[in-house]
Amino acid sequence: GELSITDNLAANAIPPYAILSHTWGAEDEEVTFDNLADNAGREKPGYKKIQLCGEQAKRDGLQFFWVDTCCINKANKAELSLAIRSMFRWYRNATKCYVYLEDVSIKKEKRVDTLSELTWKPAF
Repeated sequence: GELSITDNLAANAIPPYAILSHTWGAEDEEVTFDNLADNAGREKPGYKKIQLCGEQAKRDGLQFFWVDTCCINKANKAELSLAIRSMFRWYRNATKCYVYLEDVSIKKEKRVDTLSELTWKPAF
């Protein structure tokens, strides 16, 4: 149930993983690499989407997932540069790709005449 950073994976033996595609919030709202390394950032709004990603990955039988806001050490310029150049590969090689659309909800269903319509469809 805890989020942590894994740094001991060999480049040629990366296990199956999920990746999260999302829009970024304000810089102070996103959980960073340093936050996760310090076991902090739970109060930030961006923590929810990372937590939801982890829960979905677990339901899909995956132990690992990658989220750009907190999996890239932006203080390490070489790592940041490599991560940006490798972004397509991260998405291509993911077992699952989740999309977090903050402004789309799937929680409610409304009745339109006699048909039931999910509220996320018009929002999407």
